[in-house]
Amino acid sequence: MDIIVKGNGKKFISPDEIVLNITFTTKTESYDEALAKGTENVKRVLEEVLIPNGFSANDLKTRNFVVKKETKYNERSREYEFVGYSFNQYGSLKFDYSKEKLSKLMYELAQVKNPPMYYFNFGIKDKDSSRNEVLKAAFDDAKEQANGIAQAAGKTLKQCVKVDFQPFDQGYISKSGIDGAFGNVLERRVETAYSSDVRENISSTFTPEDVEIEETLYCLWIAE
Repeated sequence: MDIIVKGNGKKFISPDEIVLNITFTTKTESYDEALAKGTENVKRVLEEVLIPNGFSANDLKTRNFVVKKETKYNERSREYEFVGYSFNQYGSLKFDYSKEKLSKLMYELAQVKNPPMYYFNFGIKDKDSSRNEVLKAAFDDAKEQANGIAQAAGKTLKQCVKVDFQPFDQGYISKSGIDGAFGNVLERRVETAYSSDVRENISSTFTPEDVEIEETLYCLWIAE
């Protein structure tokens, strides 16, 4: 007797990694000025925020970098007009989960001249191990279902002879996140306080949601 069942596995894991996604943007009249001011902003964040907090320049990984000519459509002339050059650099930096370091970075990024836009994600480092746990849970669920069907038919479950699944390409990231606007609002709300009070305020107002991992298996079992 062939038994085909669908097993589901789900697990909620507390984040143990923080990813800082950061965007540097500068607009000027000339290409050279955009490049110079843009790289100056990146250097400022490295020297004033990241390096003092134990990171190196190599820890900030660049995902995209572009200096380009900007245009704007003129409804009257029906032509695109030159409005300057823009510098855009997107980077990411990963570090172990720490509310203290998170709140300190948020506060210090808000103090930088011409602060960049940023967004914090919360994820897990050992993705393979976490996925394997969820796949095992899905397999156990499929086995339990198949065993119930076999018993109902008066048979004994023997073995699983085939397993199919379509990996869900999930980022293993919490649905929670913090963007620069949140940090700036908190900073302004307590702008007369000492920096330690500001950081404590930030760290006490946010706890990221657990990362949800889910997988589905299709199993073919033999019962006799």
